[in-house]
Amino acid sequence: MAFAFLYANVVFLCTCQQRSAMNIYEIGKLNLSGRNFAFKSISEFLGKNFQNQLFLFDGLLFIICIKGTAKITIDYKEYQIDPNNLVVILPRRIYSMKDCSDDLEVGMVLVSSDFLCHLPITLDFDLLKKMAVRPSVKLEEEKLDDLRKIHFIINRYNSEEKLARQIQDTLIHSLILITASSFGNLPLNPDRTFSRQETLVRKFFDLLVDSCETQRSVAYYADKLCVTPKYLTTVVKSISKHPAQNWINEAVLICAKRYIMTTDLTIQQIADRLHFLTASSFVRFFRTHVGCSPLEYRKKANQDL
Repeated sequence: MAFAFLYANVVFLCTCQQRSAMNIYEIGKLNLSGRNFAFKSISEFLGKNFQNQLFLFDGLLFIICIKGTAKITIDYKEYQIDPNNLVVILPRRIYSMKDCSDDLEVGMVLVSSDFLCHLPITLDFDLLKKMAVRPSVKLEEEKLDDLRKIHFIINRYNSEEKLARQIQDTLIHSLILITASSFGNLPLNPDRTFSRQETLVRKFFDLLVDSCETQRSVAYYADKLCVTPKYLTTVVKSISKHPAQNWINEAVLICAKRYIMTTDLTIQQIADRLHFLTASSFVRFFRTHVGCSPLEYRKKANQDL
């Protein structure tokens, strides 16, 4: 569930259906040629026979329709794509395209979860909810032109030189912010009503955002929400497909990775900030869930930059 925490509180907004028994092609970092992002045409990336196939990506996917039309299904809900439409697909969402016109021309920008963890900003949760509910928006010509220019400049600095990569990373940050601003004025689907269970899950994720650095037990969140730990676990798993403890652990890991990759804090200092009793208990927790120590993770992250 890498980086899934940032999108945890938008999962419940989608109808939770069982995944199709069809094969799902999972796009991984290897498909990005070792980089943390990629710009591709749809046929370059998904292949010529991409229609009606199911895809999954553990990062952000931006689809920009240049000309032609198509339909895209995201977690089994269908959306129309027309020229100048921008579609944002959040991490771990199943999507498929169909009914593509012969003149369809689509550009894709894929940003890996590893890159998202390096962002110097915290994405706005209300904005992420809007993207989950209404993933497609028509771009103003001015913004579309800005995205094209950013794409052009990123390609100009396409080299392994350290400064060139830093320039590209900064421009990708700008691209994400420009894209996010296109969704900023959209209403958050006022016609949508929530069941009691969905409302509970919303409150759990809101509480998790505020408390994840200090509280790691389901019992704490259940007590705050006036339910039993067993009931909270059952409801969260029913709505989000993962137990409450998994989301709590994921939230702590995201905080830990951000400290590891974007600060010079020692492991002891990070353990203190995350309210672990000792540095060794933090290291054990991190190694259990990530597969390496925090120091090994920091070293690898610095090499990938």
